[in-house]
Amino acid sequence: MNDCGLASPKLRLALLFYTAIFFEGIMLSSVGPVLPELRDRTGSTLGAIGILFTANSLGYILGSLAAGRSFGRLPGNYVLAVALVWTAVVAVLIPFIGETWLLIVAFAAFGFALGFIDVGTNTLIVWVFRSDVPPYMNALHLSFAVGAFLSPLIVDRFAVVNDDATTAYWLFAVLMLPLAFALTRHQSPPPPDAVSDAPSGQVLRRYALFLGLMALFFFMHVGAELSYGGWIFSYADEIGIGNDTTGRVLNSVFWGGLVIGRLLAIPLSMRLSSRSMLLLDLVGAAASIGLIALLPDWSPALWIGTIGFGVSIASIFASGMNYTEERMPITSGVTSLLIVGAGLGSMTLPWVVGRAFDARGPEMLISLVGITVAGAIVVFGIIDVLSNRRGYGSTGR
Repeated sequence: MNDCGLASPKLRLALLFYTAIFFEGIMLSSVGPVLPELRDRTGSTLGAIGILFTANSLGYILGSLAAGRSFGRLPGNYVLAVALVWTAVVAVLIPFIGETWLLIVAFAAFGFALGFIDVGTNTLIVWVFRSDVPPYMNALHLSFAVGAFLSPLIVDRFAVVNDDATTAYWLFAVLMLPLAFALTRHQSPPPPDAVSDAPSGQVLRRYALFLGLMALFFFMHVGAELSYGGWIFSYADEIGIGNDTTGRVLNSVFWGGLVIGRLLAIPLSMRLSSRSMLLLDLVGAAASIGLIALLPDWSPALWIGTIGFGVSIASIFASGMNYTEERMPITSGVTSLLIVGAGLGSMTLPWVVGRAFDARGPEMLISLVGITVAGAIVVFGIIDVLSNRRGYGSTGR
């Protein structure tokens, strides 16, 4: 790897991207822990207030689509900086909102900016490190997991001290602004020549079936991840494993599993292929959810399964991006399509879980996440057979 020492411009720029996605992790994982506060403030039920997941994800999808064009045409660092400022402004406003429809608008706007952050960081890190990207991509998603792990703990402290969990958003907003300024002080990375020479539409047509299946795979993975991360607090509350703080700790344990898994993924990605990483992840995720489903009344199974599920799915997104990069050129449009698939999953599955949660009980969280993981295993099997038959790996980079 060239020019990747601690003082190198590449790594300094990467650290800014890592910090940006750290805040994305904080913001996304904050939704579940603040949901009861927003429910009480608006007089809604948990199932009804779960529409905020849908609003957030719909905004995320629209933001991802817009980002696919923006990062291909404008300096990436400046686009990312604007997205961070947008996120900070919305975060400042949320604690003042007491109407459900206004919260829906706010969380949609929230998601729109997060879509830009996700597409931007995932695309720009590839453009910085090119063929050396796997460990840096895993480090990027480790940063997301650290933010997601810390968020429920920070929200809990604000809930205890201020009796208002949503005031944590003010702290997050203040911390994002210096990062936005710092990004404008660095030159944006250019796209690789292979991407510049191949029009995005041409790339999408050549790999249409492969990309469609990968988008479906991301739909299932992210839907399962955010369903579990978004509803595990409410699940713990409903089955009575402890008080609200216990539920938030369990929520944080899940995201902590992602931190551990993504730490492990950095050295593993230097030794294992992205295909091997994905297979390992999927088997571990199925085993973890299976443990909870088989022993629903044994509290240690919930804690073990929660951290095991977090560890297992930790590197799926990064390994999926690496798997794609090994088989085709990565344009901002390609990244946007994959993240739209992820966004559709985050919009659809948490909402479905919320409705089933209200109608049939909390155990539907485990059932629906388990079904989704099983579906992801089947889809990845199809993807792998397809890519081998068409020889995508031999011409991708």
